[in-house]
Amino acid sequence: MTADNARHVLVGDRLDAIRGILDERGASGALLSTRKNFAWATGGGENHVVLATDAGVAGLLVTRDEAVVLTAVNEAPRIADEEVSDLPIEVRALPWHDEAAMTGEAKRLAGPSLLDDAALEHALLPLRCRLAESEMERMRWLADRMMTAVGAALSETRAGMSEHEVAANASHTLAAQGIRSPVLLAAADDRIGRYRHPLPTARRIERRLMLVLVAERWGLHAAVTRFAELQPLGSDLTQRTAAVNGVHEAMVTATRPGQTLGDVIAAAQNAYAEAGYPDEWRLHHQGGIIGYQGRERIAVPGDATEIRSDMAFAWNPSVAGAKAEETMLLHRDGPEVLTTAGRHPQVHARGLRPSA
Repeated sequence: MTADNARHVLVGDRLDAIRGILDERGASGALLSTRKNFAWATGGGENHVVLATDAGVAGLLVTRDEAVVLTAVNEAPRIADEEVSDLPIEVRALPWHDEAAMTGEAKRLAGPSLLDDAALEHALLPLRCRLAESEMERMRWLADRMMTAVGAALSETRAGMSEHEVAANASHTLAAQGIRSPVLLAAADDRIGRYRHPLPTARRIERRLMLVLVAERWGLHAAVTRFAELQPLGSDLTQRTAAVNGVHEAMVTATRPGQTLGDVIAAAQNAYAEAGYPDEWRLHHQGGIIGYQGRERIAVPGDATEIRSDMAFAWNPSVAGAKAEETMLLHRDGPEVLTTAGRHPQVHARGLRPSA
């Protein structure tokens, strides 16, 4: 089956799933306009202009009989030509100056019992979290290129460079391949221990740098954290690094079909305590399901969300000054970690020490 045929089948299945929800709810139509839902329903179509929001400029209207993209007249040609051209989806152009045009046309076509993204989220989330084989292959492609970008940026890191420069190097490599960086964090030296989400600054690197990256294409996301160690780690940081590696390993081991997100958090809590850092889990979220959002669901203690095969996960335990973060696919027989050193020998499993 060709990629186009596979996408056609995938989208058909998803339109059927949406129609099944309409039948259950007694609704006449669904209007999906967020980036995550548009991309999921169209098998990777992109409906955004502004990167800093989940709101798209086009909505996919699904009724029992048809699927139509509704968008402004200035957006319609590109979306028709480049996003849904091979799909059984019509594109309808609307006046750009009428803010209510999309909703009005959707109600005209579907009737008054129209469901939007918010009303559908509870039903769509578990569907979005289960990835088709074609989506898993895209995740592999995305992770491979993300790791190449991270490896290149860290290998070029030198004392005296700024956090901005390292972040820009990684972002440039990704952008050249059509990959966006919705999360791009960098911290040098003491900023690593002080901030869990360090936006890059003009701070100059002296001894070490942490680079945190979420990459996105086709609406799918992959995440990783890596370090450049310009000097040997002291005993305390060595201990902290070993601790977070152990916590991450415990979380991956606990991520199995039939378990819950709460089970994974419990395993993390136990691993933190055994490593001598019982309260560090309280200082930052520990990650969760990844896919059409940087985290589709962040795991919390007692979380009853069932773990199933064909989901993707990014766990990110941390102890001040140290962090582990990988992206993995879960299969029936166990995890496939997409960001390990074995797949990417140019980047050490938890960090990279550039040559002098």
